[in-house]
Amino acid sequence: MISENIKRIKSEIPEDVTLVAVTKYQSLEATQAVLEAGIFDLGESKVQDFLKKYEVLGDQPRWHFIGHLQKNKVKYLIGKTFLIHSVDSIELMDVIEKEGKKQGIVTDVLLQLNLAREDSKSGILEENLQTVLNELSGYQFIRIKGLMAMGPLTQNNDKIREIFVDLKRIYDKIKEESVGEVIQMNYLSMGMTDDYTIAIEEGSNMIRVGRKIFS
Repeated sequence: MISENIKRIKSEIPEDVTLVAVTKYQSLEATQAVLEAGIFDLGESKVQDFLKKYEVLGDQPRWHFIGHLQKNKVKYLIGKTFLIHSVDSIELMDVIEKEGKKQGIVTDVLLQLNLAREDSKSGILEENLQTVLNELSGYQFIRIKGLMAMGPLTQNNDKIREIFVDLKRIYDKIKEESVGEVIQMNYLSMGMTDDYTIAIEEGSNMIRVGRKIFS
């Protein structure tokens, strides 16, 4: 079932879009089935659950941490993740920089934006983004590889599309004006099970899909 679901999703998306299988809450066996189906980008949202799977699977997958990250848990992720998607404050970036310096490891991250301005979601507000970008020049152990956002909690596709259009606009602006050693802008991570087709239409090159793989 998992392999068939993945095959179906892969047939629907362009080759240059990375499918991150959201394996949070899934068993080790189900997670291994994803790897056997040829998907090696796996998304976890809780550090404790991630570490349990990492103990068994190690570096075989490209691990994406997609959940809210507490500052006191950062040290457990350094050197183990391909991308941390959920960096939502200067304070969190400071901790990642500090832990990276301790271990001599550069960590690749995405800045999470809250364009829908929903209280239930973490993320940097658009009006605060430039302040965050201005703080980055002194960092040596963190690289900003792109942006991430979640679509709004609505059935209204026009409102969902509006958020994705905004995120792509911001991504393109940063890519044009601010790319350097620290800010690189390779990944636009937007789109989940219910809205990834809209996200891809609006420029996403990385989608995070869970339910459609495992149900």
